[in-house]
Amino acid sequence: MSNPAVSVVIPVYNGENYLRLALESVLRQTFQDFEIIVIDDGSKDSTPDIAQSFGERVRYVRQENAGVAAAVNHGIRLARGRYFAWLSHDDLWAPEKLSAQLEALQRVDGPAVCYTDIKLIDGEGKVFDEKELSLPNRNEIVRAILRLEPVLYAAYSLVCEVRCFEQVGPYDLKKRHTQDADMLLRLARTFPFVRVPEKLMFVREHGTRDSLRPTFVAEANAFYRAWLDALTPAELSSNPSALARATSRKEIADVFLFRGTEPWTGLARAQYRKALGESPLVLPGVLGSLFCHHFNLPPQFYRIGVRKFLRRQVRRLTRSNAEG
Repeated sequence: MSNPAVSVVIPVYNGENYLRLALESVLRQTFQDFEIIVIDDGSKDSTPDIAQSFGERVRYVRQENAGVAAAVNHGIRLARGRYFAWLSHDDLWAPEKLSAQLEALQRVDGPAVCYTDIKLIDGEGKVFDEKELSLPNRNEIVRAILRLEPVLYAAYSLVCEVRCFEQVGPYDLKKRHTQDADMLLRLARTFPFVRVPEKLMFVREHGTRDSLRPTFVAEANAFYRAWLDALTPAELSSNPSALARATSRKEIADVFLFRGTEPWTGLARAQYRKALGESPLVLPGVLGSLFCHHFNLPPQFYRIGVRKFLRRQVRRLTRSNAEG
């Protein structure tokens, strides 16, 4: 039997509530040249029975509990397909997802990373929100991810050639919560991204997601600090001036500052100091952001206020000149 075009890797730990639905959403794909690899990360519930009930349609592999990154890496090592696609055990695919993404990738010259827009669903599978994940310019995508722009959600619907991991390396085993964002950033540094502007991914939000666990905040803080410290001048801004780099770093800091709580505000302050190190000319903007945060004002208030002030001063000067 020839190798499949796509290897669909599904990492799972105690996923009895949703695994069957996830598997059925893959099996309903209009594109059928794929294999499904379920990597069971040491589940203690009925996950093995559910996965094995699909027979030969699903390759079930069990490992000792080691985290999502280890499970996905295990699946990549076993993959026989040209393309890799991953699906969290509690998320779902629309039937056209694989077909649309493969068509998009085949229009690109060379390896690329493809993603789709998404719908958010609750524990019962009801859609409560939708997100369009605009694709930034290639030289801006790393910065956009770190600014928590919608493209960050691309990690949920990622499809790329398996060989991409030969260049960027495997998922980071030390990361238990941020491994998907970390991989997205590494891929963004190396390969072009392609967007399918259709909502073909259903991301489930519920009380058991990793992002809601207490350990997530500490890891995410360290993750963002490391990536922000590692940004190259070109990733900060396509404009080579020091002021442009400082402004870009200040704008990233604003995103974290207005999350409103520690450790995000501490992360923001560190980035403001780095911005001032790039160029002291960014000081008025930094002070404006801190002013708005202190008085619980929206961040755009300062920018709008400054523009109004400048327009008022221009009108006054124009009137004085006319009267003189």
